[in-house]
Amino acid sequence: MGLGKGLSAALAAMYLLAHPAAAQTAPPAELPFVLKEIGPGVYAAISQESNAGFIIGDDAVLVVDSFFHPNTARALLSEIRKITPKPIRYVVNTHYHLDHVAGDQVFKDAGAIIVAHRNVRAWIRPENLRMFGNAQRIAQLPLPDLVTESPITIWLGARRVDVRPAEGHTGGDLVVSVPDAKVLFCGDLLWRMPPNIVDGAVSKWIATDRSFEDLPEAASMVFVPGHGDVATVKDVAIFRSYLTDLLSLTEAGRKNGLKGDALAADVVPKLHASHADYFTPHAEVMLMERELDGTKRVPQPVP
Repeated sequence: MGLGKGLSAALAAMYLLAHPAAAQTAPPAELPFVLKEIGPGVYAAISQESNAGFIIGDDAVLVVDSFFHPNTARALLSEIRKITPKPIRYVVNTHYHLDHVAGDQVFKDAGAIIVAHRNVRAWIRPENLRMFGNAQRIAQLPLPDLVTESPITIWLGARRVDVRPAEGHTGGDLVVSVPDAKVLFCGDLLWRMPPNIVDGAVSKWIATDRSFEDLPEAASMVFVPGHGDVATVKDVAIFRSYLTDLLSLTEAGRKNGLKGDALAADVVPKLHASHADYFTPHAEVMLMERELDGTKRVPQPVP
């Protein structure tokens, strides 16, 4: 991963803590997610792997993200079929990370086209291979069919779905808005737990989350994070505060001459004191340090 063996191992541990279902291979005996109707015809699927969701329009369905395991995506497809016979026309990837795209082929086989940020088409295979390994599995990931780096509107009959780029988590993030239901699918630009910042630009990320809070109807909106339960604007503010403190405390430690493990040992307890619900691994502070140093390796857009 270009991070050093110690940091790579720590990131792997972070991933397993956030994704205890990562070792799952057999089909689950029961639903591997909790399905919540969060607006008329708008559903969030909350799982330990990551979150997904779907939007039912007049004439078709749009799916947001597709989980870490194809089996989980198949379970979601089955639940959609129980609710509506309408065709699944689109699956929107909020970013390229494997825990959000590994079930894309399930929905492609069901007739959907894959929509993603322009950078995702270039990154979905090589960057997931770098991060997760498993070349055979990664090579089978379908490439997006439709890519954008500008806001687009998808119409499901008379139902409007807005898809727009946002900055912060990977350099290739999309958010999905359902205006009539006051729902925003945020992908990994919002977490209800410590985030993965391996590809992040945290200052831009903070500004993006502030823009969510400033939406005209934010107080009555439902925000679907990439990880954790559905959220309110208050939860968005709490997460933004966590990112802000991670950044500012790391900056302060560096100004005091701290580096590496010593910097992490200084920052982690301070973060925990003000954000007790967030477990912060040392690796996250070290990634923040590298971002501030300008030495963090992040995927680069391909012309």
